[in-house]
Amino acid sequence: MAEPCLPDRRGTPLRLLQFTDMHLCADATGRVRGVATRATFERCLAHARASHQPADALLLTGDLVQDDARAYRVVSELLALEPAAVHCLPGNHDLPQDMPALLDRRPFDHSPVLRYGDWTLVQLDSSVRGRHQGQIDPECLGFLDDTLRRFADTHALVILHHQPVPVGSAWLDAIGLANGPSLLGVIARHDNVRGLLWGHVHQAFDGMRDGIALMGTPSTCFQFVPRRDDMAVDDCPPGYRWLHLYPDGRIDSQVVWVAEA
Repeated sequence: MAEPCLPDRRGTPLRLLQFTDMHLCADATGRVRGVATRATFERCLAHARASHQPADALLLTGDLVQDDARAYRVVSELLALEPAAVHCLPGNHDLPQDMPALLDRRPFDHSPVLRYGDWTLVQLDSSVRGRHQGQIDPECLGFLDDTLRRFADTHALVILHHQPVPVGSAWLDAIGLANGPSLLGVIARHDNVRGLLWGHVHQAFDGMRDGIALMGTPSTCFQFVPRRDDMAVDDCPPGYRWLHLYPDGRIDSQVVWVAEA
């Protein structure tokens, strides 16, 4: 369990930056769906560093690479000097068996439970080898249940790659979290969960469910057109999300779109 030591900022929020679905290639000029994914990720990083620093932590919520373990060297190169902790989760295009070993030193962290003052962040691995659809196994759901119980005196943010609720696109919802209702059932037993955060959908999503913020974040490379039954690439620019988590449990968050200069 990671428990960073933060300065006493007397009621100021925990400041997080989320980057997701970077789809980085081993070749610096590599492209996915025609997009130079390293260049767009660098653009998002530069924008976030100029606009939202200092951050307390970065969240990389899956599909860091495009099915190639060598691309984790690119992740390491781009973030090795990041002063904040970089918390990593695998997605369906990652290689969970390789990722921790290749991102094995500061600032990278793969801990499932992160303690930041009044907040507990719980990271869930929803990736299933060889499948685009996600699943959280029963042991992991039990771990979540126990963690939320143990830290019931803190506010909780649950983080994963796959969307646990429908986003309104038939093809995307078919490859979301297969047992989303089971996850929501665990969360419903605890009144300290303030938010659910994910990637995977390559589009922005913001909603509420029983007082819990539901947040899906666009990719740092290309986006999918929302609310379509078939796949189509959108013309939206790359994006990322900032989050401010307050000591009283409030979440302030916004998606940032990063158009070319």
